[in-house]
Amino acid sequence: MTWPSDPRAWAVLTLAGEIDLAESPAVREAVDELIAADRAHLVWDLQAVTFMDSAGLGVLVHAMRAAEARHGGVRLAGAGEQVQRLLELTGLAAVVEMFPDVISATGSVDG
Repeated sequence: MTWPSDPRAWAVLTLAGEIDLAESPAVREAVDELIAADRAHLVWDLQAVTFMDSAGLGVLVHAMRAAEARHGGVRLAGAGEQVQRLLELTGLAAVVEMFPDVISATGSVDG
């Protein structure tokens, strides 16, 4: 994976399939690698994600906390209906920025 050299630029983490108990450790590892590389502005590209469960939500919360600790943040792009519903039911929709696509999400660091 490669990221823009500007640490204020948004690093896009493209995910696909199911973000569940089986897949969430790999997502967390990718998030941790980005944070360790001083990439604290993260966009999760969810356009190809078909399902997310509580394990996926746990990784999202971990990513949000880790990014915020480095003065960054997490944005979600292209979340499908199931993921949006899950975020609404858990209250996370109120605290994470959601965008229709990656281009919109990476528009600026300031929002």
